[in-house]
Amino acid sequence: MRNPFRYFNSSPEIIRLTVMMYVRFPLS
Repeated sequence: MRNPFRYFNSSPEIIRLTVMMYVRFPLS
């Protein structure tokens, strides 16, 4: 089982996508 955290750290593009999603769906 791979750690999702490692994937995020290895994929900066994924983080950018997450940020965009957060902006579209801000978690209150």
